[in-house]
Amino acid sequence: MAKANEESEQAAEGAAAAPVRRKRPATAQKPKKERERTINFFEIVKYLTRTSSERMKHANWVEILGALRDLKVEQRIITMPSRTLIGEVLSVDGVLHLKLMVVRDEGSWLEVYNTKEAVIDALKIGNGSELLETSIIAFLPFGNVIGLVQGSTSAPTVSAFEEWLNGMKLLGDGLVIDTQPMVSHEVQQLLTQSQAASKIEVKVHTNKADALASRGSKLTQIIRAVRSEFGPMTVTVILQVSRAAGNDEGRAAIRDEAQKLVGASENEDVKKVKANLVYIDQDETTRTQEVDFAKQKITAKRKISTTGEDGSPIRNEEAVRVILEVAEEHDAELRKIVEQG
Repeated sequence: MAKANEESEQAAEGAAAAPVRRKRPATAQKPKKERERTINFFEIVKYLTRTSSERMKHANWVEILGALRDLKVEQRIITMPSRTLIGEVLSVDGVLHLKLMVVRDEGSWLEVYNTKEAVIDALKIGNGSELLETSIIAFLPFGNVIGLVQGSTSAPTVSAFEEWLNGMKLLGDGLVIDTQPMVSHEVQQLLTQSQAASKIEVKVHTNKADALASRGSKLTQIIRAVRSEFGPMTVTVILQVSRAAGNDEGRAAIRDEAQKLVGASENEDVKKVKANLVYIDQDETTRTQEVDFAKQKITAKRKISTTGEDGSPIRNEEAVRVILEVAEEHDAELRKIVEQG
């Protein structure tokens, strides 16, 4: 009995001496990173001349993107004198959209580029953000309307999308496409119904002179002259017709300039476009209305996740979903714009 008690006491002491296993604290999840980005909407149109374009029948983007997805990387690259653009299809919630990339470092790109690979992810590019800048383009199911969000300020713009799409000839060899910003129907009507403009104010960076030239803007030479004399900078130009009689020609010219600049009012070309539009009522009374075209675009700022809660990168898919959410909020207005005329 004493021996049994002794063994029991030794067992108890052994149990007390055994190390206590503590549960490991749960691994803390990485905080979800978000960045505020601007979502812009554009209509893909047929290019006619520097100053004119026309709407097209809605293209079958599901079929176009489906065919594009089957191409290897080398077949989706457009090399321009100033940049290399790469398109890649991504599927989000069963619908196809586009990831458009621009190469930041041509030398590093050539070191990793492999013509045999089918997707960018298969290339050994390490941290892709150091080599490629990415923009996401979501295709809406009507009116050839797209929503675009840049991953950074140096990521592809809508003009890069035009370059890439025309280079790929996805809509046919003989068709050249252009884009125009989705400006509210009411503002377009204000411009169309005006007889003249007494004043126009434009804020633009001098490195956008060529973009203005492509729109047929007569301000191009002024912007180029400023850059030549003073270097790259942001310039505000104000043109105002005097109130003296006989200046009808000048007012008409300013109105025409305003019309051209509306097409350049997306973020990449013109920062601000304001015009004082002149209307003549039936009783021949004259009234003036100031319109800020840059503020009348259908656009929105949203925070977009750059990583998931588990740390996995979901920025591209998240960007598509955010674009589509904003598009749904503005669905009626977007449809109204492309259905007019």
